[in-house]
Amino acid sequence: MKKIIISIFTAIALSGCNDFIDLKPVDFPTEETFYTDVKGLEGAIIGIYDELQSSDQYGSKFMTLMEVRGDNVKNDNSGASGGITYQIEVFTETPANSNLSGAWLSLYKTIYRCNLVLQNMEKVQMTEEQRTQIAGQASFVRALCYFNLVRLWGEVPIITKTQTVAEARNNKRSPVSEVYDLIIKDLIVAKGLPEVWDESERGRATSYAARALLAKVYLYMKNYQEVINELTSVVADINAKRNLSLVPMPQTFPNNLKTSKDIIFAVQYLKGGVGESVHQNNRYRNNDNGNIISLEQAEFENNDDNRKALVAPTGSGQRPGKFDAPATNNETSADFPVMRCAEVMLMYAEAANELSAIPTQEALDALNAVRINANLMGKTLEELSTKEIFRQAVYKERRLELALECDRWFDIVRTGQMTTVFPGIAAYRQLYPIPQTEIENVSDKDGWQNEGYTVE
Repeated sequence: MKKIIISIFTAIALSGCNDFIDLKPVDFPTEETFYTDVKGLEGAIIGIYDELQSSDQYGSKFMTLMEVRGDNVKNDNSGASGGITYQIEVFTETPANSNLSGAWLSLYKTIYRCNLVLQNMEKVQMTEEQRTQIAGQASFVRALCYFNLVRLWGEVPIITKTQTVAEARNNKRSPVSEVYDLIIKDLIVAKGLPEVWDESERGRATSYAARALLAKVYLYMKNYQEVINELTSVVADINAKRNLSLVPMPQTFPNNLKTSKDIIFAVQYLKGGVGESVHQNNRYRNNDNGNIISLEQAEFENNDDNRKALVAPTGSGQRPGKFDAPATNNETSADFPVMRCAEVMLMYAEAANELSAIPTQEALDALNAVRINANLMGKTLEELSTKEIFRQAVYKERRLELALECDRWFDIVRTGQMTTVFPGIAAYRQLYPIPQTEIENVSDKDGWQNEGYTVE
């Protein structure tokens, strides 16, 4: 997408309250003056995408909360940074862990920016196409944020408009079902986005991204028929190589994340050396503050050399091959994939299998498309003869194909593998504790902390 520097937006969008001295010059943008035309709204959209890059989200903390927590990456340094990452690794985190508060605040900061756009755009004169594109992008990112929130914490506050401090102090956590209702509603809006953007706008959310993410939401809800409904046309376009396509992973990672047709939506970063992506230098760096890739090479099949190599670090202190893009001033410009064609095929295979009493050719074709793309032999219905055998094959393929892409922990939880992968860990640890800093700022603390954790 167009890279627009909008520090003026940051100045107003990062402010979560109004109790500051108003000594701005007359030409300083405010909420009243910034969102008065399409140019202002477009700048705000860039600000929405920008926060996804934060070290509190896809830049760093998501990798701790979603991968270190799982069994692909481990941390063995109990002293680094006060042990906050090690606590996530060994399931001893408390509501005071700053990984949690950082991610929570950044997600709601992004939602705040989305809400500003959505509530101000109605008063702006624009074409219907512009209205659809602006609303769709803000809705897509808001849905993505709430999807991450509900998977990390379960019940969370639903905030769809800017709030005063007093209103914020009275927020309550909403039932998971209501959070999913909002996510679905937002993604239906986002389905109105273009399938592709002009080359200069590459990287913006598309209707493909909206449908893929919506299907993933339905997968978590176990609404398998809706998964199929959302993905049928996407799968057809992937198979026809129309706009999208499965691409061998070495042709996507690490240097072609911006251009590969396998990427449906990614968090994008500018080229290194400009101060934007400095936190990327720590993206799973081997033995950096105790983080080690723990996905055993033996988990891969003998011919799975490409995926195996992309997961393995290139040496001590180096990133795994998947994200080992060239660095400038210790910064890389490698994007972070959120939705890929390979995952679409695996979701389709999983849903089709769940809807049938026995594995079907339709489900097998989708699974084999990913395997063949990885230079592996396709499976047969004789090999995957039962629903459970097929299900486990999909789960394993997801682990290997999507390794290090912030999905593994959620897959462990949603597929009921917690007791198998982490025997002896209490079930309540499937959700993280609500950050203590958030609870301290609400008036009524009753019902705010997740089961198993205490409100201090």
